[in-house]
Amino acid sequence: MKKNKTKISVVFPVYNEEEIIEKTVKNYYDELKGKINFEMILAEDGSKDKTKEILHRLEKKLPIRVYTSNERKGYQKAVIDSLRHAKNEWVFLVDSDYQFSPKDFWRLLPHIKKYDIILGIKKKRKDPLHRIILSKGFNFLLRRTFKVPYVDMDTGFRLIHQKVLRSCLDEIGCLTYFTSELVIRAHKKEFKIKEVPVTHYKRKIGSTNVFPWRRIPGVIIEELIGLLKLRKDIKSYEKRAKKRKRQTLKKRLCKNVWNDS
Repeated sequence: MKKNKTKISVVFPVYNEEEIIEKTVKNYYDELKGKINFEMILAEDGSKDKTKEILHRLEKKLPIRVYTSNERKGYQKAVIDSLRHAKNEWVFLVDSDYQFSPKDFWRLLPHIKKYDIILGIKKKRKDPLHRIILSKGFNFLLRRTFKVPYVDMDTGFRLIHQKVLRSCLDEIGCLTYFTSELVIRAHKKEFKIKEVPVTHYKRKIGSTNVFPWRRIPGVIIEELIGLLKLRKDIKSYEKRAKKRKRQTLKKRLCKNVWNDS
């Protein structure tokens, strides 16, 4: 296989994944090694188990960069901080629980010439029923509220161009979880977004760190409040964008009149 010249930053946000993180890192590394130029970044978020120890051990064996935190920052801030370490043009942001196949990266890559974000959407989601219902319901609300067409905006398997991150990253903070808000903001800024079906696997080891049962009521309330904040923010952005377009058009018209005279 001829080596692809695209430069990729593979970024894993990590929290309490002692049972699976070594397999995740090694399998993704082995899949990409020699086939594409990449750096691999592990951004750990105050884990309470042995995740830090495992990452530091892996760091001695593999050319990866590990960043650890003594305190839990939360998923969204941890993801944002992890992305700031990425140096390459494209960022492959992947959840570290190994519910996606490393081989499916090659399903996303062919679309980088035409799109700015490529989302790996789950063909058959292998999560507990309550998570599937919550995700489908929230994606439905996002589509209706923001008039966007995307099916799986909270996916954990995404390829993102750095220009999107430069434009949107500092604005994110309304929703609890990262990708949905990034997709909405990027869409409104007219970045091109593509959804590509990928295989999703049932989590075989450990438990989810995103939607434990006890957090569901709080998560729903937080996301609804966040959705309202994001809607207000997007409306404000659209108003400013229209004003800029009018000003630009006015300047062009004045320039044309001046040139004609």
